[in-house]
Amino acid sequence: MKILAIHSSPRPRNLSHTAVMLEASRSYLAERRPAWRYEETALWNLDITTCDGNGRCFRRDGCTFVDDAETLIDAMLAADGVILASPNYCANVNSTMMRFIERTTRLSHRQLLAGKGALAMSTSASPFDAPYAAEYLRRVLGSYGASVVDVCNIGSPMIVFDYGETAAGEAMRASLDAFISAVESPSEHVPEETFGVDIRRSLREHPEVAKRLFRSDERYFAEQDRTTKERATDDASH
Repeated sequence: MKILAIHSSPRPRNLSHTAVMLEASRSYLAERRPAWRYEETALWNLDITTCDGNGRCFRRDGCTFVDDAETLIDAMLAADGVILASPNYCANVNSTMMRFIERTTRLSHRQLLAGKGALAMSTSASPFDAPYAAEYLRRVLGSYGASVVDVCNIGSPMIVFDYGETAAGEAMRASLDAFISAVESPSEHVPEETFGVDIRRSLREHPEVAKRLFRSDERYFAEQDRTTKERATDDASH
């Protein structure tokens, strides 16, 4: 089994509560399932272009933009289990994670992670239980069609770097045990509700809606293709 963890903390690894939590998660998964492969990617400093809502990914595979977001989406599709983790900023994920999620729209509208286990994780400086970021990530993962389990949020992390026999460690391990079950038996963890829809089917059934909702005419895509090729040529010349 291949597990892919993606997090959006902007801090250096040894100062990032989210990265420390994922490192503890990696160690626990290695203990429970030593044959599994674990890969982790930090979104900070990756080349991820902001989605401009052109709608191309609803009609075709791939995106107008060729960058690190596309590489990560391919990695998600190749994984058996996906973990998304973010620090809690203003009762939600931070802007780095949000920019990436906006680029994953086709996963939601085509529910391409069906049959894969998923876990949403977050850290919060609040002394109270504040799982807002993780709850949002859970809804997103569910919209991808993934078999997502209950969230894991570790609150008040300024003093939580110990994931041993502590409340934080127990909470993390319980979530990971559920995640293991979802990876191995995804049909038992399909979420009851999701906001994902098969928009490709909707556009096929109602083609007149396409041009009202998205800039989906061929001239627009031709211009985007031309811009992409010019950018690639310019990069190659340097």
